[in-house]
Amino acid sequence: MKRVGVGVIGTGFWGENQVRVLRQSKIADLVAICEKDQKRAKEIGTKYGVQWYTDLNKFLRLATLDAVTVCTPTQSHLRVGSLAIEAGKNLLVEKPMTGEERAAEKLVNSAKKAGVKLLVGFIERFNPGVRAVKRLLDQQTVGDVIIASGRRVARWPIRIGDVGVIKDTAIHDIDAMRYLFEEEVSAVFAQTGSLRTRAYEDYAEMMLRFNGGTTGFIDANWLTPRKVRTLIITGSDATINLDYITQEITVENSERLVKPYTPWAEPLKVELENFITTILKDSTEAPSGEDAIRAIRICDAALRSGRSKKLVRLNATRSGQTLSNN
Repeated sequence: MKRVGVGVIGTGFWGENQVRVLRQSKIADLVAICEKDQKRAKEIGTKYGVQWYTDLNKFLRLATLDAVTVCTPTQSHLRVGSLAIEAGKNLLVEKPMTGEERAAEKLVNSAKKAGVKLLVGFIERFNPGVRAVKRLLDQQTVGDVIIASGRRVARWPIRIGDVGVIKDTAIHDIDAMRYLFEEEVSAVFAQTGSLRTRAYEDYAEMMLRFNGGTTGFIDANWLTPRKVRTLIITGSDATINLDYITQEITVENSERLVKPYTPWAEPLKVELENFITTILKDSTEAPSGEDAIRAIRICDAALRSGRSKKLVRLNATRSGQTLSNN
């Protein structure tokens, strides 16, 4: 089988994780890494036995490089992603893909024009627990889905971010709910604030109204002492509880509680395998750039609601969606 030559751009906390996984891949060759910090580039290159660069343009000119992952700070994703696209490289861009919707649209349009694959790092789609929940929902195990509650909290992240908790953290739950329910969000109400920094919000309570009738609640913050990643789905016949971290599921109805067995797998490994397989099979990107645009749009609606203290509706238009206050 043909193998894909892959490189990682940005080798901070998450970028190093990608280097580790790709180094062990059976369907990809880790060609090189690129990191603007020379000390860090040399450290990671030496640790994993891979060629390293600090010059992005030189890195992208490597003939053996078919694809890249972009793990640089969010506000650099448009520039870095655009250069990768211009170089003809397929790319996986870490969430939220870009910090702004217009930048996301530009990146998506550029990838389409160049004929390269563009995927986005919504890693929870590749969590075996989430996929098991998806099967349960498809089987109508809970009946009609009424309410979903996601909780994604922890202490302040060890990395330095350039977006707040909504686009860095809650966006995972937004995408997971869109993926699980196959519905779009029609309205958002949020309360947001910041206790540790004035630059970005570090806590958010969000309510999402889906166009199929489901209500989603998301609790996200960087203030809670213990890391929690959970999802509770309440239906007309049963309730599903998922722990994203352990990947454990419980299903409870009026008569019994069961714990379906789900083999554990590292979501990042599954995600990167999907990226490589999408290239090899020339299949449709999922999660796609369009998924990122929709998620960013919902995040922006939440931020706008947090500032205005009002419900923000997302009204469908021919070109996408527009925001309006209620």
